[in-house]
Amino acid sequence: MIDSREFAKMQFDLAAEFGKYLFAHPEVDDDLPDGAFVYFEIDGEPEFSRYSRELAEKQRREEQVPVVLVRVKGLAEPQVSRLIDPIIEAVPAVA
Repeated sequence: MIDSREFAKMQFDLAAEFGKYLFAHPEVDDDLPDGAFVYFEIDGEPEFSRYSRELAEKQRREEQVPVVLVRVKGLAEPQVSRLIDPIIEAVPAVA
């Protein structure tokens, strides 16, 4: 069984990245049912995927909400800052 804290962190990261994906691809959001429970499955992470699927099924059955499955191969490494040649200057407080 996957550790609940590990699951929550992975779920948070996936949800944040999915939000970025939807922002960049708004046409996908148009196809998602209103009020849907979005769940993720990750290639090579059977415990995460199984637990995620169980939670989604529970939502579908007990809360009677549609579910949306997002299958991913994983997450790319985080990007470094996108700032271009920043100049950083400390400005003293006004006396």
